[in-house]
Amino acid sequence: MLSLEDCIAFSGLTAEQLEAVACHEHLPLIIVAEWAETVLEAQDGCAKVAAILCEEVEAAAIHHRDRLCDWARGLEQFRREHAVN
Repeated sequence: MLSLEDCIAFSGLTAEQLEAVACHEHLPLIIVAEWAETVLEAQDGCAKVAAILCEEVEAAAIHHRDRLCDWARGLEQFRREHAVN
């Protein structure tokens, strides 16, 4: 049986990035981990994930200030690793 940590490792995203997407999509972390693995394989998947992360960083400035630094760092890391602007 796979653990949550295993699913996070297979997702292609960091735990912080997955948390931001989960918050944005109002889904459990394990579902988002599975979603991310599939979406990142799609042609426009990286752009889609980057857009979600960007929106969630903007929202964190207002609603989740305690997560802002982690999610902003996750966005920058994602952009570097996936060559997304």
